[in-house]
Amino acid sequence: MAIRAHSIAFEAETGVSDRLERWGDFVREHIGWLEADTFGDPKFDGQLDLGEHRNLKICRIAASRHRVVRTPRLIRRDDRGYVKIVAQLEGAARFEQGGRQVVITPGEWGIYDTTQTYVVSNSDRIVQAAILLPRDQLTRLGLEVDRLAVRRFNRSSPAGQLVYDLLLQAHAALRSETKAAAAGDQARTLTDDFGALLADQVARSAHELERGIDDGHRLRQRILVFVGQQLRDPALSIEAIAAAFGYSKRYLHKLFEGEPATLSELIWRQRLERVRSDLGNPAQRHRTITDIAFDWGFNSSSHFSRLFHARFGVSPRKFRALAQEGGLL
Repeated sequence: MAIRAHSIAFEAETGVSDRLERWGDFVREHIGWLEADTFGDPKFDGQLDLGEHRNLKICRIAASRHRVVRTPRLIRRDDRGYVKIVAQLEGAARFEQGGRQVVITPGEWGIYDTTQTYVVSNSDRIVQAAILLPRDQLTRLGLEVDRLAVRRFNRSSPAGQLVYDLLLQAHAALRSETKAAAAGDQARTLTDDFGALLADQVARSAHELERGIDDGHRLRQRILVFVGQQLRDPALSIEAIAAAFGYSKRYLHKLFEGEPATLSELIWRQRLERVRSDLGNPAQRHRTITDIAFDWGFNSSSHFSRLFHARFGVSPRKFRALAQEGGLL
């Protein structure tokens, strides 16, 4: 089965209102309902090539300065449930969604969720290659769409390179002059495999680690350095680390499998060691135990005391007394 292709293009002499209306009609029919404007510019030109195969859509967009908006009203009117993965080929695009915004430049790619409100602003001419996949297909594969949407990815990592390359391959398949059967085979491969590849590569799945695509040891060291720098922050958690590094919680848990301690245990152990050191430091005698514990990221005295006793076999108060008497130093 071949890719079903559609295309729309505008000549410069066509009126801007008419062009935007025709552009909007094309997008509404094949992709979803959007509002578009040109930032007040009196002209607009562009071309949108679209290929469809089963539940996958491949797009190439080349357009002058413009902005598109997806509002709650438009979502209620038509929600086809897509996630859009965009590779920036020319120009820069700003994605805004869920209180976040990011600018994507050539060589980079990003994700946004068409089931949620968003704004995409192109302040100059842009060229993009994109794939639209059903959101429920990606979530079944383990992709955390909400966490990864509106973030900038690049080709500096093997995972980023693979996804970017696949977006370009999808664009090439759309525009290729190969036989229909060959084009159909490539479309079928994209449909079947892209969601799984995206979930694996962006979330850094266990399969990726086992194949050695990512350097797990180096990544663990980077995470441990980050943990050491953030120990005093009570908000430090698996969720915070995942967000900071752009990984899923599942992948981080997998990354530390086989280590002597889980990542959560490493955080608490490091905090306990820092508190233990301060409790035994004569220069810290003027500070209360609670003050020291809270300074190292704890936010519950009872929780801290239980963890300290379980780790060192004595209460924090007893440890401090023995340390000051010279019995533990």
